[in-house]
Amino acid sequence: MNRNRFKVGAISAITGVISTLLVGLTASPASAATEQCNTAMVSTRAANIPGRYLYLPAFYLGEVANYSCWMAKGSDSDGVKALQGAINHCHNSIPNLVPDGIYGDATKAAVRTIQTRAGIKADGEYGPNTYAVMSFPAYRTVDNVFSGTCV
Repeated sequence: MNRNRFKVGAISAITGVISTLLVGLTASPASAATEQCNTAMVSTRAANIPGRYLYLPAFYLGEVANYSCWMAKGSDSDGVKALQGAINHCHNSIPNLVPDGIYGDATKAAVRTIQTRAGIKADGEYGPNTYAVMSFPAYRTVDNVFSGTCV
């Protein structure tokens, strides 16, 4: 009888370990597929206009910039500042944000407005879907000034 209890206990323990591992592998919602934006990067290719560049939120670790990153309330980086600048220049029906690099209530509300207008999930978090529907200001490469064009 002790032998059967040992088998049942061992099977329960193994099942518990496997369950824990599977739960650990389960992806969390929006942030699971992408990295958090930790900076902003210049992209002449994304601007697709000679003599212009975009300044985009990005995830960068010294190799290649990934512009399909995410940010949410509490994020604090140059990526947030680039997002706030884009909202101020290209989405001017939204009240101007202070470009302080802090993703607070006002930034969340502005992103939610952009998402609602675009017909995508309006959670107020910036991610690949929001990036795809947003316009970003094109800056002149000559003097780094906003060109008046949004892309």
